[in-house]
Amino acid sequence: MKISSSFSNTNRGLKNQSFKGIPKTPKYIPEFIGKIGKVAGEYISMPEQKLFLAATALMFQPLIDLKFANDEQKNDAAIKSASKAIAGGITGVAIRAGFLKITDHFIGFNKHNKLNTHFFPDAAVHLQETRPEIAKLYMKQYSKTLGTLFAILFMILFSNSKIDVPLTNDLQDLISGVSKENKTWLQSLNDVIKNRGKKISAWFKKEKESIKGVEDKASKVFNVLKENPKTKESKEDSR
Repeated sequence: MKISSSFSNTNRGLKNQSFKGIPKTPKYIPEFIGKIGKVAGEYISMPEQKLFLAATALMFQPLIDLKFANDEQKNDAAIKSASKAIAGGITGVAIRAGFLKITDHFIGFNKHNKLNTHFFPDAAVHLQETRPEIAKLYMKQYSKTLGTLFAILFMILFSNSKIDVPLTNDLQDLISGVSKENKTWLQSLNDVIKNRGKKISAWFKKEKESIKGVEDKASKVFNVLKENPKTKESKEDSR
């Protein structure tokens, strides 16, 4: 079964009201609000939403920590909140935008590859023949949805622990060096880069030792298996 079949149904999609075109703004909604909604739906996607959330968190969360946190912890709490907002904004926007570009590149009407075959929705095929302008809108929204799904899975499985956390710690050290240790931004950045380099070197050294240990064990097992029991017996008999 195609993956796209779990996301769409041809008959259901063709009968859906959304495929009759973009509806007019209802009378009970002011015209300017309707225009804002249409512009937002057209140009504001997942990366822009994450950027807006990160900017909002950066503006307000540190201030909340400074006002309501304990006196001894308020500065550290504010620095941590600011670092989380910056790191989450950078990685979140980059990953979301990247996956949207990938899905848009590999999924489309004129794409001929295995990914396109498995992910191309059935409803879009029929709409392309009857109403190509609606099919284009359908495919655009479908591609965004699929890119969003892939981005969320990637963040849950990898980036949250492997990218966000180290970047948050580095930003926290950077800001703390300036605000608490009276360093310049350049000095603090240099120290952060050195510390991160040491951590990366230690990680590679640890992994290298682990790999070497596995290789040694595998070599011993291979040598044992390489020795043929019959060869051992012939050697003993000759003696």
